[in-house]
Amino acid sequence: MESSVVLINVFSVPQGSEEQFIQVWTEALEFMKNEPGFIDAKLHRSLDPNARFQFINVAHWESSEAWKTAFSKPQLKALGSQAVFEQNPALYTVAVQT
Repeated sequence: MESSVVLINVFSVPQGSEEQFIQVWTEALEFMKNEPGFIDAKLHRSLDPNARFQFINVAHWESSEAWKTAFSKPQLKALGSQAVFEQNPALYTVAVQT
């Protein structure tokens, strides 16, 4: 059985669009929270206003299949089309832990 996975999604958001992005991300989170396999998510914001990736989402899912199923739903894609931003989602597992 597959162990849980970590979604790390980095976002490049044009200056001046940060609040719109946060609103869209929050709406997407509300959708994802009801999807089977979702565990939790946190949106991190860079302290450097000139950082390439101003926002990073770290979320936990029960499996890669659960995430893929949720991420492919039309409702989520419609939310993503509301804002201009670049995202780069990828799934990870823990390689080393202290």
